[in-house]
Amino acid sequence: MNKKIRSLFLLVFFIVAQSWFLIVLIKYPYIGINVQYDNGQWVIKNLDIDSGSTRLDLNVGDIIVEVDGKPPEKNVLVRKWDTVEQAFSLVIKRDGISNAVDISKTRSAIQLDLIPIVYEIICFTIALLLYNKVANSRSANYLAYVFYVIGVTFMALNPSVRGDTLGKVLIANGLLLVPIVFLNFLIVFFKEKRIANISSKPLKYIYYSILIEFCLCSAIIFLSDNYIAKQTYFFLRFTCLLLFLIGILFNFVILTILYFKHRKKVSDESTVLRFVWISLFASFFPILFLSFIPKLLIGEELFLSTYSGFFVLLFPLTFAYLIVSKKLYDIDFMLRRLLFTVIISILPSFVVVMADIAVFQKEMFHRHTLYMFIIVLIIQTIVLFSVEHMYTRLERFMFPRKHLLQAALKKISKDLMSTFSFRELKDLILLDIVNTLQVYGGAIVFKYRDSTEIISEGEIHQAEIERLIGQAYPEEHPDLMCFEINRHEEYTSFLVMTRKKSNTRLGLEEVQWLNLIISYLAVSLENVYLIRKLTDKLNSLASHLPGEQGSSDFNWFRKLSFELQERERVRIATDLHDTTMQDLFFLKRKLKAIGEKHALSPEVSDGIQSLIEYIEIINVNLRQNCFDLHPYLLQEIGLVRTIEKIVERESYSCPFQIRFDAVGVQMIERKDLEFKRHLFRIVQELLNNAKKHSEATLVSIRLTASMGYYVLHYRDDGVGFDPSKLAAPDIGTSGVGMEQLRSRILHMGGHLELAAAQGSGVDIRISFPMKEGLTA
Repeated sequence: MNKKIRSLFLLVFFIVAQSWFLIVLIKYPYIGINVQYDNGQWVIKNLDIDSGSTRLDLNVGDIIVEVDGKPPEKNVLVRKWDTVEQAFSLVIKRDGISNAVDISKTRSAIQLDLIPIVYEIICFTIALLLYNKVANSRSANYLAYVFYVIGVTFMALNPSVRGDTLGKVLIANGLLLVPIVFLNFLIVFFKEKRIANISSKPLKYIYYSILIEFCLCSAIIFLSDNYIAKQTYFFLRFTCLLLFLIGILFNFVILTILYFKHRKKVSDESTVLRFVWISLFASFFPILFLSFIPKLLIGEELFLSTYSGFFVLLFPLTFAYLIVSKKLYDIDFMLRRLLFTVIISILPSFVVVMADIAVFQKEMFHRHTLYMFIIVLIIQTIVLFSVEHMYTRLERFMFPRKHLLQAALKKISKDLMSTFSFRELKDLILLDIVNTLQVYGGAIVFKYRDSTEIISEGEIHQAEIERLIGQAYPEEHPDLMCFEINRHEEYTSFLVMTRKKSNTRLGLEEVQWLNLIISYLAVSLENVYLIRKLTDKLNSLASHLPGEQGSSDFNWFRKLSFELQERERVRIATDLHDTTMQDLFFLKRKLKAIGEKHALSPEVSDGIQSLIEYIEIINVNLRQNCFDLHPYLLQEIGLVRTIEKIVERESYSCPFQIRFDAVGVQMIERKDLEFKRHLFRIVQELLNNAKKHSEATLVSIRLTASMGYYVLHYRDDGVGFDPSKLAAPDIGTSGVGMEQLRSRILHMGGHLELAAAQGSGVDIRISFPMKEGLTA
């Protein structure tokens, strides 16, 4: 059957059956009068415990004369089940005297009606959650069916004791289905977890057999209202109860075989099997040995199945929790924890029961006392077991400060994973520490042999920090607290904190929190230091790369070096735009506001206007610097237009004339952004070198795309230089120089031709093939 059709059928069946059962439950109380036909009279055989009959003036042996104004044999339920249910009035005869009994105002014990409803709600709620939230797991779906079957069985309990035929048939078949659906779930689960591959095909025929049996027995019971219906139901109930026991035993046999097959393996499979066996035994032991087996052997339950039925939920509830919470392979831990919780709960549960007996003067070994002990034990176990979860949920309300520190610790530890520079330490870590502890300021200090480096945040004096670090015992200071992070042969690092904004020193809890942060920070600082050291060495190496011969071996290194440079340029440009330029903007606006709001003298007004104009000049220069660092126009207007703009800008400040033209613009603009960025950087470096060293009057730059090559031709009429004496500058200074230029060209697969001599200018021709590959 299709999954959707099956789900729809089960839903419709649930709605129809539940509606009918609610009508029966509300309309009729549980009377619980069992009768037998003796010498032509219907005599009360016994009265069910906690039923409505115990609150009526009825005794065993009373003769039923009328039920709802008619002879007992005219009542369908009396004929079918030998019980008086769904009735409103009785006439009984005792010692020859007839008495009328009004049943309409009688109510059965609330707990007997309420307990099955609670079980039912639990089962259907968990079935719905499993079916919807773990829809991708077949075992979870079959576990949902287990809950559904158990829920239907509990749903049928109240109408069944009230003589409802549908309830009686459902509760019998529900018992029969429970072990079979359990087995189906276990087969699917073991197959899903690759523990065992058991065929489920025989179960299909068992389901069909149960369906046929259900239809036949229901037809007989519904259509008959005499001895045949009664015997059919008794046979059905006995058979289903017996098959229930056999089915549970069969489940245990399969689990035992599988466990002995895997028990020698130290694996998750043996742990899961052991858990399933133990939890299945704990679930069914009470209802089997205290209710059903005594019912079969002596005709009476030692422990009401209404109460022992709760334990049936333990196995599927535990499994549902483990599946949903994905803690299936933490079973050993969960079992130990549960067992320990039960042991702890025994003593307080016993004390509660003893106190109840002492206060209300109850009998010591009354059955209700045992029920109470078990219920209290279960409640205590559940509460203690869930204390950790409840504590986690309520921690933010019970211990807000501790919760805040833990949340900050998680954030800081996460940020430390993405921290690769000292500047990020300030922006990501130090700022969070200062804000969390609500101190005036903090600093991370690196003390080298001959110098001190301080990264600070907030209101903290660097001179005071240097004086503190210079002491023999830097921990002692009236206003500052100093914590050593790590001690290295090249440096020692410290974390320095000021007083809190409440003008108090950090408390013990906050100091412990800081020590935990420091343990994480020590590792991160060491990594940052090594990254800085490695970066310096890489930059130094990049400036001394070999020439064109064998350059492909170092292409990966060039690519990495250029990517790091571009990333750093973008970061600096972003910082300038987001911080310095924004500050200048607000400063300019405040100065304008002062001039507009106040009546100032002409001299002061002119001074403010001069400041505003100077700020605007600084802003323009910063904007130009940001563009040089991050030429965003490459993507918006293309390479040629971007070079034209930079040439136009430089023409105003350069002592020489700049000419630029481009041929084959469309072919040039088809290249990817990385190519354009490298070409733009080459033009930048050529212009920078010309401004610094050329002393030229004319600089000419020509960019062409033809004959299978992109060619950049640079020429100036300056002083020139001797190529044999060209030295590579240190990387990390300006990032320019012929070696740096050559490295970038080689990375792009280009070819450099240099013609220069002292006093005769410079002529540089750089070509790149339109197809990738080295031409050098």
